[in-house]
Amino acid sequence: MSPKKKASALPASGSSTPEMPASSKVLCPACKSEISADGSTLHAKSKWLEDLIEEAGTVEKVESLLAEMEKKYTAVKQENERLKADVVAKTKTGGKENETVAGAEQSKRGNWW
Repeated sequence: MSPKKKASALPASGSSTPEMPASSKVLCPACKSEISADGSTLHAKSKWLEDLIEEAGTVEKVESLLAEMEKKYTAVKQENERLKADVVAKTKTGGKENETVAGAEQSKRGNWW
C-alpha cells in the first residue's frame, strides 16, 4: 500500500471556496472597512480608515520635531559640558592660589607656640 496524500488546508491561489465566494464582503481586521473576500476590492470605507488616512502625515511631523529637539538637546549638552570644564579649570587654579596665599599668611604670623 502506498501512503495517501493529505489534502491541502489552503485553497489554490485564484480559486474561490464554496464557503466564501470571491464576491462576498468581509470586514478588514486592520481598518474595519468592507472589502471583498480576496482583498482586491474596497466596498465601503470605515470611519477608522478615514481617520488613519487623515492622520498619516502626523508621524512625519512628529519625527521632524523630534529631530529638531534632539539637535537642541545636543547643543545644550555640549554647552553644559564646556561650562563644567571651565568651572573645574577655574576651581583647580583658584584652589592653588588660595593655598599659596594661606601658606604665605602662616609664614608671616609665625608659630603661636
